[in-house]
Amino acid sequence: MMFCANCGSHLDGDERFCAACGQPVMAQMPPQQATQPMTYQQQVQYQQLLYQQGMMPQPYLWPRPQEKGTLATFIDNVNRMTGGTEHVDLKMKDLVESVFRQHTKQEAEEIFIYGTATTTPPERYISAAWPHPWLYSRVFLVLAITMACLLFMTQALGNQLAAPGVIFIGALAVPFSALIFFFEVNAPRNISIFETTQIFFIGGVISLIMTMLVYGFIGFEKLNNTSTFLVGFAEEVGKLIVIAYFLRGAEKKYILNGLLIGAAVGAGFAVFETAGYIAKTNSLAVLYLRAALALGGHVAWGSLTGAALAMVKGSQPLRADHFFDFRFLKFLLVCIVLHGLWDMPLLSHILPLITQAGLMVLVWIFVLVMLHAGLRQISAQQAQAQQAVPQETPGA
Repeated sequence: MMFCANCGSHLDGDERFCAACGQPVMAQMPPQQATQPMTYQQQVQYQQLLYQQGMMPQPYLWPRPQEKGTLATFIDNVNRMTGGTEHVDLKMKDLVESVFRQHTKQEAEEIFIYGTATTTPPERYISAAWPHPWLYSRVFLVLAITMACLLFMTQALGNQLAAPGVIFIGALAVPFSALIFFFEVNAPRNISIFETTQIFFIGGVISLIMTMLVYGFIGFEKLNNTSTFLVGFAEEVGKLIVIAYFLRGAEKKYILNGLLIGAAVGAGFAVFETAGYIAKTNSLAVLYLRAALALGGHVAWGSLTGAALAMVKGSQPLRADHFFDFRFLKFLLVCIVLHGLWDMPLLSHILPLITQAGLMVLVWIFVLVMLHAGLRQISAQQAQAQQAVPQETPGA
């Protein structure tokens, strides 16, 4: 005998939908369990059944495979840090394939109006599918063309009045384009482009101020192979203070919100810091190097810290004990260590650029696993909300 997993009504066994509540038929479950919130394993089984019946695209909540390579094992271990138990498939192709397709101006405008009172979807309509961002590439193209024109003015035409523009756009191009990527993958669509830009500028400069205060507190003096971790601590804590402020409200309850807010603060930090280095050295080589490495630095570290804080905070207002939650501290420590290794003179001397490239790949594995965790969170909340909806009594 089969029963509906949603309302507990009797099923004949060949229905695709329950005649009483209209929900898709799930695997057999006793009626006393059918009205209970689904466990994660039940959600996996539910998505697999819907996929097999052609009622949803391939789900991402698959059970962990028995045989995996070293990279797959590492990715799944990172996922366990987020509380997940399933195997994670980082769908890199999905993140870039839409870049090479044609898109209209209207499509771009529809993305930029996310986050308003009329464009933020109810939770049940939030997409938990792996995202297909593309607008970030167009923003980068606009900034790259602007940069090329400014370089032509300074290099070919000898107009040094364009030099400040070279510094600003050169520092801005990659971090801000990466920020648009995180804006696109924020599936809840509850943070507007205005709020994102506000966090980027104000959060970026205030995080620099906070970092200077932390530096003063810890008494940092000279960069060496051990003090680089103090640099990582100071700068990551400086950004964390600002991230926490913008993430403090109960409405910022999604992991993907933390990913976006952290990226905004990190991108602002990176832009102002890079502009300072370019102005200090007056070197285009510094500009090109920092632009090439920008994706693996403050933007990624900030996004990971913000996502971890949002993960432990959930739908509650931010409290002091959230900062001492071990699940959050693990990811903060990862960012501090990666930051320290990034700046370490020994590694930069032995393996110049190769070290940074490897650390860039590593931090993005963490970021994309956190993106997966954010989609998993949305899927789980939607499933529980669906289970909580009271069912109408037949004939009432």
